Amino acid sequence: MTKTISIKKLALIVALCLLPVGGVLERSFAQNNTRSPNESDLISPETRINYNSLRQLLEAGQWRRANDRTGELMLQATNRKAQGWISTQNLEKFPCWDLKTIDNLWKKYSQGRFGFSVQFPIFVETGNRPGRLVDVDAYEEFGDRVGWRNQQEWIGFKENLIYNLDAPIGHLPNPRQEYQISGGRLEYVTLSKRMVSCQLVTNPTNVTSPNNAKPPSNETPK
Repeated sequence: MTKTISIKKLALIVALCLLPVGGVLERSFAQNNTRSPNESDLISPETRINYNSLRQLLEAGQWRRANDRTGELMLQATNRKAQGWISTQNLEKFPCWDLKTIDNLWKKYSQGRFGFSVQFPIFVETGNRPGRLVDVDAYEEFGDRVGWRNQQEWIGFKENLIYNLDAPIGHLPNPRQEYQISGGRLEYVTLSKRMVSCQLVTNPTNVTSPNNAKPPSNETPK
């Protein structure tokens, strides 16, 4: 009888000792398998780029850093980080998931004021067409509307952008590349075409392109 009681006591002691360990293991397992939805949802299945850094900057209202980060991420998504600029060929194949994610983040944290799909209606309203080089005046009017031009001149890159919610609708992000002294018309027209093919926006099919419209040609930075 005494031997039986001793065995039961020993079993009870062992069980009690294992309970805290089990609890710790359970909590550890739960923590390892409970990933932040924001982080996991922002990893591109196409490029494996994590867009959480952009989300954090936008959430904090750090518009300048978010604009810079957007440019960096776009270079990364097109494998052009070493070159420091994106060609029209790269823009034509820009990963759709990444483009949509950048756009959605800008729209969400700017209360719908900023984003590529916010710029697109203004681009079209001013007479421009996705994927087609229309009249230069149309693109300059677009630049005037979104605040990329001032007193009939393209503003200096970065330094003269407006980094707050008082900026004109569609002011950010500005994908203009640093080497460009003009508005980067060819690149933006190509980007607008990619917006359509990635279904960020709907192509205005009820609008006929002007007779002088022509498809964009390849261009290298000067």
